[in-house]
Amino acid sequence: MSKPWGLYGVAIAAGMIVWMLVVSFSGRLEAWDSELYFSVGIPAVCLVACILGYVEPERPWRWGIVPLIGQASWMLLSQGAGNLLPLGLVMFAILSIPSILAARLGATLANRKARSA
Repeated sequence: MSKPWGLYGVAIAAGMIVWMLVVSFSGRLEAWDSELYFSVGIPAVCLVACILGYVEPERPWRWGIVPLIGQASWMLLSQGAGNLLPLGLVMFAILSIPSILAARLGATLANRKARSA
């Protein structure tokens, strides 16, 4: 039971760290204002989601969503809620689609390995 909770922490931290690193390296106020977010940040989040989906293949969609929740949380903590918050939350939901698919890929690989063993 403690394993998934630790994975939630990893997922949230990974999302926050990706957001912070892109902001730091790009000099932008928000990570998604930089091309680095789409060329490096989203693939990094997808890699983390895929690994977490492999480690814990039950309900893999959560490993695609939780890092983006971490990013949204960090953005709110560092900048506060602006007047575009609802639009930002919709954007985070849309941006979670690739990482949800990556987590599903990881879960599929884990399930195949379990069946072949």
